[in-house]
Amino acid sequence: MIGARAQLFEVRRLVQAIQEETEPARAGRIVVSGMLCEQLARELAAGAEPGAVVADATSRVQGAEVLVHVMAGEPSTADEALVRAADRAGVPVVLVQLWPQERWTPPFVLTPFVLECRAGEGFPIDEIGRRIADASEHWTDLARRIPVLHDVVSDKLVGTSVIRAALIGALGGRKRASRPVLALEQVRTVARLRSLRAGATPQELPALAGAATAALALSYLLREAARRAGGTLPGPLANAAVAAGTTWALAEAVRRLKLAPV
Repeated sequence: MIGARAQLFEVRRLVQAIQEETEPARAGRIVVSGMLCEQLARELAAGAEPGAVVADATSRVQGAEVLVHVMAGEPSTADEALVRAADRAGVPVVLVQLWPQERWTPPFVLTPFVLECRAGEGFPIDEIGRRIADASEHWTDLARRIPVLHDVVSDKLVGTSVIRAALIGALGGRKRASRPVLALEQVRTVARLRSLRAGATPQELPALAGAATAALALSYLLREAARRAGGTLPGPLANAAVAAGTTWALAEAVRRLKLAPV
């Protein structure tokens, strides 16, 4: 009876975690400035919520989540001033350098989020999306509102979750306390992946609660698999490998099946 109550408590906690992960978006808008800013803004805003991506030739960064600035040539005094102003406002900057030349000075000194756009190739939207996701603190919230970021953010979610799961497995070992921590990590990943495509609605919570139960059951299988693998591999390595593998498998299942029709 005590064991059943403990499991029920864990499921309730996982469902609560799902609800926390599917709260309304907190991210600001993406502001695109500089040369060809309107064209890039249109491409980034394809299918997005109104106002999620805006072109602003004046480079106003107030309230922005990320500023994407397009420049042709080496960074100018105006470019440097823009980056400094954004930095003072706490807004990260992604720089897109058009038609780069070998003799130009790379703009990495201004921001680590830099990419090139070569002549005749068009804007590398996927790469720009990756830089936006790396720069933003609320990258999952952005992806909920901006469809072109879905795949990039989904890949990042799975990758970071697998790494965290491996650390939990390696550091937690076979301790019983590590099992609910791993289940919590997995169910949060499920909730985030689900919300990227459909957002979270009350009607979806039963399906996500089922995912919480599945993650909890998977954690029990993990413990047994790690115990068996421990006979051939060092304990921490076996635990890390099994935790990472099961987390990746669960995340990929969600990505492919999306849990249920929307």
